[in-house]
Amino acid sequence: KTSIDAAIFSLQRLGAVTSGEGNRSLTPLGLHLAGIPAPPTVGKMLIMGSILGCRSAGLAMAAGMSVGRSPFLRIDNQTKSEEEESMEDMKRRIVLEERDALFKSVGNSDHAMLAAAFLTWDSIQTGASDRKRYCEKLGLSFNGMRDIKQLVKQLDSSLGSLGYVANAEADRNDNSWRIVRACATAALAPSQLVQVHRPVAKYTDTSGGAVEKDGVAKELKFFIRIDPTDDTVEEQQGSNEKRAEQVFMHPSSFNFSIGNYSCPWLVYHELVRTSKAFLRDATECSAYSLLLFGGKLEVQASKGLILIDDWVQLAANARIGALIGGLRRKMDELLAKKVEDPSVDLCHTVEMKLITNLLRNDGL
Repeated sequence: KTSIDAAIFSLQRLGAVTSGEGNRSLTPLGLHLAGIPAPPTVGKMLIMGSILGCRSAGLAMAAGMSVGRSPFLRIDNQTKSEEEESMEDMKRRIVLEERDALFKSVGNSDHAMLAAAFLTWDSIQTGASDRKRYCEKLGLSFNGMRDIKQLVKQLDSSLGSLGYVANAEADRNDNSWRIVRACATAALAPSQLVQVHRPVAKYTDTSGGAVEKDGVAKELKFFIRIDPTDDTVEEQQGSNEKRAEQVFMHPSSFNFSIGNYSCPWLVYHELVRTSKAFLRDATECSAYSLLLFGGKLEVQASKGLILIDDWVQLAANARIGALIGGLRRKMDELLAKKVEDPSVDLCHTVEMKLITNLLRNDGL
């Protein structure tokens, strides 16, 4: 019974099952997830990618989450002078520079990083040799990419059976990385949210005045919420009195060396426990991705705050809360309409275009 209750609670937080006591039922999102033979978070990644206009990127991220092993090969970052650098050292350095450039282009997201690499690899139609050269350029496992391709085909078939077919409109935002990151947030929040604790800002004097120093990755602290019945972790003191556990960024994550986040909230998919609890992957959230997909909303008009899932606090007035609440209801209505008529194209609707514009510009 405890396992069943935990599963129901998890589905409620995902938005797949109605909350409250009594007769529970599947939400419009839950009805769609029931038709996808994959874990609920993977299924939600597929659905949200389709309605946000980044279907192919959502497929790539979902397949990457399912395959179990990152296609990015481990490459040691050993800094050497040009005189000491061998040919192999130079090749490794070039691969790391290529990875850094791609990661900067997609934002602080391991999931979007994998999607960008896969979509480029998959778009190469000139033969296996060119695909292998691309793998060498980024230090990718060719077999790993083929495994992801096989999973993409299977998941694509499931999506198509629900009426989410591949077309230009469904992929119009594949290169809008804010929207792709929002897709990851929608799939993983609020159950897999991470709070980033930043140290007090330090400044350096310049001729133009004091300038804030760049953050240092090792000075950041990451916290996830834990089961409140677990007494093994001390309660973290804060305004919400939520229990939290400190976790650490795994060296294999491209976020490992990041010292600055614009938003102090991340989502993750895989957590491993060895000597410590490590996040193997993470994606930086944005304010509007949390407002739209981060869990239940509570507008505290007197304080000028919106509380998300009893944990995330965002400074915003009540009008924004009303707007977001209306957009959330409209998404539910559109998903319900899609259940009744699978041929309806949701990503082309006025409401979804408004949502994607909010995510692309972060409300600006």
